[in-house]
Amino acid sequence: MQCCLDLLFKNPNIAGEMAEMMAFNQQKYVPCLSSGAGKEVLIPIALHGDQLFEERARNVQWTFRDSDTRFDQLKGLRTEFADWHAKVTLYKV
Repeated sequence: MQCCLDLLFKNPNIAGEMAEMMAFNQQKYVPCLSSGAGKEVLIPIALHGDQLFEERARNVQWTFRDSDTRFDQLKGLRTEFADWHAKVTLYKV
């Protein structure tokens, strides 16, 4: 299910739904070049989340690493964890 704000009602704790979410984000937001063989990623974009979200996203990418192209391998998403709690605490000091 999807709403008009592009919110996906997926649970990132479930591997299949995490893969669907990453595929949707790559399809919609990653700049790609279409060719006869498929799509090729021009530049990866950051996918931020907490450490657990980043780990699950990395595991999904490892699952898809046997695919033929970088697009099929979900390499258009660069997983990073955004530890903003530490940054906020640092700025308070």
